[in-house]
Amino acid sequence: MSFNTNFKMGLRELDIIEVSLRQRLNELSKSTSKDHHLEMSEIRGVLGNLHNQKVWYRPKSSVYVGG
Repeated sequence: MSFNTNFKMGLRELDIIEVSLRQRLNELSKSTSKDHHLEMSEIRGVLGNLHNQKVWYRPKSSVYVGG
């Protein structure tokens, strides 16, 4: 059995996934159970991977003012 490693998803679909993961992480962070640490760590890893794959826009022809 082989897995599809080429995903075609739109920005809206990726945004839904990111928002959902952040909501789940928020719910888990309110729990006092230590059983959730692994899931929280995995979610942080996925969110980090999504963040690292984003292409951040910075204008090249003018001065960038962050904020």
